[in-house]
Order: sequence, then C-alpha cells, then structure tokens
Amino acid sequence: MAPRRAALFAAALLLASAAAVSGFHLGGDESGLVRGVLAALRERGEAEDAARFAVAHHNKNQGAALEFTRVLKSKRQVVTGTLHDLVLEAADAGKKSLYRAKVWVKPWEDFKSVVEFRLVGDSEVEPEPSVASDGTSGQAIAKVSLEADIIQEEARLHTVENEGLSSDFTSSS
Repeated sequence: MAPRRAALFAAALLLASAAAVSGFHLGGDESGLVRGVLAALRERGEAEDAARFAVAHHNKNQGAALEFTRVLKSKRQVVTGTLHDLVLEAADAGKKSLYRAKVWVKPWEDFKSVVEFRLVGDSEVEPEPSVASDGTSGQAIAKVSLEADIIQEEARLHTVENEGLSSDFTSSS
C-alpha cells in the first residue's frame, strides 16, 4: 500500500506543478516546489525585461540598431530595488555579439536605469554548455535543463525541510 501512496503523492505533486506553471491555481497554499519554480520563471522574465530595456536604452543613446536575442547569464542583487547583472546576446545587422549590462530596477517607483552596457569578448564569458552555437535547438535544451535543475533542487530542499513529515507519511500505511 505504501508504494501506491507514494506514487499517488508524486502524481499529485507533478499535477500541481504543471497546473501552477500554466497559471491554474488549485486553491490554498502551493508547495515550496511550485513556489520555487514560479519564482525562477518570474526572475527569468525580469532578467529578460531588463536586458530588453538595456538594449533599447543603448540604441536610443548611441543611435545604434541592436536587436535583443537572448539572455545568456543573469545574476540579481537586491539593493534598493534589484540590480540585474546580465550577459546578453544582441544582433547588429545580423551579426551576433555578447554584451554585459547592469540594470537597476525599482518597480514601486517605475524606475529603470542602465548602470553599464558594454561589448564583451567571447573569452570573458563562458557560454552554457548545453546551448548550441547556432542558438536553435540547444536553447530549448538549456531551458529544459535549467527547469529540471530547479525542480530537482527544490524537491531536494523540500525533502530536507519536511524529513520528519515524510517519514511519518510512509510509516502510517
């Protein structure tokens, strides 16, 4: 009976995760796993918004015509607001190059400021190993890999936090 309960619990957790990611709310408080996945997706969206803003700001100030392609790396630092430290890819007349951008955001004040925007050499940034050099199918693999890593880490943390609850659950059958 215990393996059946464990399989049922795993199926329910998977369903809740999929529902939360797609925007469906099950009611009540979502698990730490779902909150973690949602937070990671929100942070990825914030990084992309900051990168798009940095490229637009650069284009306006320099009279350039860069086209944002993707964010390769992002770090966040909480200050009075959030400082996004990004490595992004942008195309200029079809030629892709890497740029480092730092964008300071204070959403409650509707404030965004580009602190730094500069061209970087390939040697300064290591690309993600799972991303293809052409940026096509490898990008999807990188996203799936990142999401799987996030889910795996959140599951591990959730198990550690609820170790006593987990052992009580399995022993009650």
